Amino acid sequence: MNDFEKIKSNWKEQSFQEPTEGNFSQLKDSIKNIAKKQRIGNLVLLSTIGVLVFFFFYIKAIEHKHVAIAIGTMIAALFSRVLVEIFSNSHLRNLSIAVDTQNFKAKLENYYKSRMLIHGILTPVLLAIYSYAFWTLLPDFKMSLSKGFYNYIVWSSLGLLVFFCFFLFFQIRKEIKALKELKG
Repeated sequence: MNDFEKIKSNWKEQSFQEPTEGNFSQLKDSIKNIAKKQRIGNLVLLSTIGVLVFFFFYIKAIEHKHVAIAIGTMIAALFSRVLVEIFSNSHLRNLSIAVDTQNFKAKLENYYKSRMLIHGILTPVLLAIYSYAFWTLLPDFKMSLSKGFYNYIVWSSLGLLVFFCFFLFFQIRKEIKALKELKG
């Protein structure tokens, strides 16, 4: 019983650390920064969707079933990612800093887990679907374009895919690091 009293006494003597204005401000800034990056990502994806829709109508893809399916699949993959980011951004907005610490931490952990699933599973799957759909268009490009332009499309798309994968990897690492800092 003596040990219990000692522990109880030590517990009462602990200093309570109040969150500072600087910590609060830093937390708000981190959340705003993540939301801003998600909005920028959505703008890039929506721009790509716009280009694909324009391309779809420009080449009259509806007249060629497999081309329409391929471009439609590419658009659907990008649009799915945009919807996920919109949902994720709304989840981030619902992380109210005004709630108690336990509630905030639980919501932050749920958000963190959902982002890990998005980055670890959904994004690679959607990228693979998009890449496969593009790959199915290559025979049509080969038939209708000059050899030089076709080679340019193949090599530049491979280069862009590699660049995008590295960019995505580093962006995901940065977001995970920011989320881990928030999770504290």
